[in-house]
Amino acid sequence: MTKRSHDASAASSRSDSAAVPPSHVTNLDEDREDAAIKKARTFMATLACDICRARKTRCDEDRPKCGYCRSMSLECVYQTPRPTKKDQSMSVAINAIRRLENKVEELTAAIASQASHRSPPAIYDHRSPMANISQPSPGLVQTPHEYAASPQAASTPGRSSYPIPETNGAVKLSFSQHGVTSWPAVQQILPPEFVAARKALPTDYIIDIETHRLPLPMHIDYPARSNPDLWLTELPMSVVKALADAYFAVFHRNTPVLDKFHFFSSTLGLAMESDFGYNIESCLVLIVLALGCLAVKAYEEGNFALPSRHPSPNAGFVHPEWYELVLDEPAGLKFFNEARKRIGFLMSLNNLSTGQFYMLCTLYYAQILRPIDSWTTVNRAAMCCMSILSRKESIDFEQWEGDMFSRLFWNTLMYETIITQELDLPLSGLLDYEADMPIPKFTLCPRPKTSISGLLVDDDDSFFNFHFLAQAAHRIILTRIRHNLYLFAEKEGHPSPTLTAEMHHQLEQWRTNLPPSLQFSNLEDTDDAPSPAHVIARAMLRSRYLVAKFHIGRPFLYKALHAPAQTTDSEYREIQKGLQGGMYWPTTMGLCVQMKTALPIKFGWCSQCFGQVLLFNAVARSSDAKLRETLPNGWEEWVGIMMALIEKCGEDSPGIAQDAELLRLI
Repeated sequence: MTKRSHDASAASSRSDSAAVPPSHVTNLDEDREDAAIKKARTFMATLACDICRARKTRCDEDRPKCGYCRSMSLECVYQTPRPTKKDQSMSVAINAIRRLENKVEELTAAIASQASHRSPPAIYDHRSPMANISQPSPGLVQTPHEYAASPQAASTPGRSSYPIPETNGAVKLSFSQHGVTSWPAVQQILPPEFVAARKALPTDYIIDIETHRLPLPMHIDYPARSNPDLWLTELPMSVVKALADAYFAVFHRNTPVLDKFHFFSSTLGLAMESDFGYNIESCLVLIVLALGCLAVKAYEEGNFALPSRHPSPNAGFVHPEWYELVLDEPAGLKFFNEARKRIGFLMSLNNLSTGQFYMLCTLYYAQILRPIDSWTTVNRAAMCCMSILSRKESIDFEQWEGDMFSRLFWNTLMYETIITQELDLPLSGLLDYEADMPIPKFTLCPRPKTSISGLLVDDDDSFFNFHFLAQAAHRIILTRIRHNLYLFAEKEGHPSPTLTAEMHHQLEQWRTNLPPSLQFSNLEDTDDAPSPAHVIARAMLRSRYLVAKFHIGRPFLYKALHAPAQTTDSEYREIQKGLQGGMYWPTTMGLCVQMKTALPIKFGWCSQCFGQVLLFNAVARSSDAKLRETLPNGWEEWVGIMMALIEKCGEDSPGIAQDAELLRLI
């Protein structure tokens, strides 16, 4: 079958026709447009143009000209819309993030000021424990410039420097959980079999193993009874839409790289008009379909009903007629390989769409547990971002396209930070632009008042947009924990208890400032959710909170293992709080692990668990009785849960499988 026309698709099903992009409908002539203008309206205009308002007639709200003004060749002017409740809520969330940034800026400015015998700033938040700042350890804090000002509302960011703090003889601690194997005390405490096996491996054994694994297969298993040259154009629109819907319902909600409306109204139409030719739109559609196959597997693993306009209550997963399309190993490989065939001819592009494509490739590689491949493509996405930022023309972040770029930037930077910190891989340089990059506002794509625009409005959008913003804010706090606390000096009061208290305070402020829909309790069941995306979103926020608690305590654990005589009772309490924060992360339990296909940053969670198993065992075997007393109840059960995750993910990653083999020696 050749390319389907709009009329043919519309005849197949009413739901399919609603998804056909307007750009795909190129055979409608002006007479039919005029006829459509004269049809009776079935909606109330929420923002009529000035002319229709003066005439007191209904306005179709089409942009840039409504139907009446276009037919009469009149100038069409719309008033500026008032902020909606969603806009106001988003503004509150963004302002909360900026307040967190400003408070840490004030803190670091104050400590830097005292360190250089200057008067501290006069303004502090009354809730901050930093009202009376004691003398900090020298060299512990970076300059206020490193933390930078709040994100700009508009204009193009410039490069900002991130100077390395002076350590004054202190040992810089690695943030990597794989780096725990190199701790001298850990090597002395853990069994000789483990230590010998680890020393027999290369220093960066994960990088070595993952780099030398076989590449993904290049062949394509074409669907049965299909023409290999035409199989993509023969796909029914209903199948394309179902896979795309699965992608947007799962992966897009936690990694919002694309705009759903723009994808269906423009990108998909351009790809299909070209019969999935060699253009970036085809590449984007194909990688979305590949991720859609993974999303379908996640629905099956969690026994959730696939997305539908008419969902059945209490229905579980039902195999769709086209289920064979997702049976590749890994799922979605046929679509991914078609995308790889096309992107080779577009290698020189460095625009927004290309950056989105490479970030979605990063997501696909991450989900199938190929960490080095994901690092390679996230670097490519970062290069697209930096190419755009280095151009002379400014970016208007108040407009939709500028906001989309901001979303791409933060998705790219957040993933790059995780993978490079864990594996000590080279950075792309994107971090240099972080200080001035605005947080996304999730500006709506300009759209006409048509049937398709109404069909693509999701009531859950605000929930997941807030979730993404919360993760961006959490990353800022976690980065500051690493910069300020991850230094070891064999003396009392190091790391600084003052800064430690402030990091706890900032983390609690982050949790308190979450919108009501994102608030969580320590005992809630994250599995009780209506969809895979909801399960993951709820689990991620609580897990990130606990991970930050653990990372605040980890430098004190290093100190207790290597300098117990200099470790105070308050520092042992920090260790205890850290180990408690390292327990029962929702992302590594229950439905999140059951839906392994959809679990985000799986390699990152497996790496966290690898270091956790080592540390819990090291504390349990320590000769320091006070250190052993910091172990929380149930830690052995928790170690078993973490081992189960590592074993399960080791089936898809030889690097993680090597971790599991090492841990079995403890």
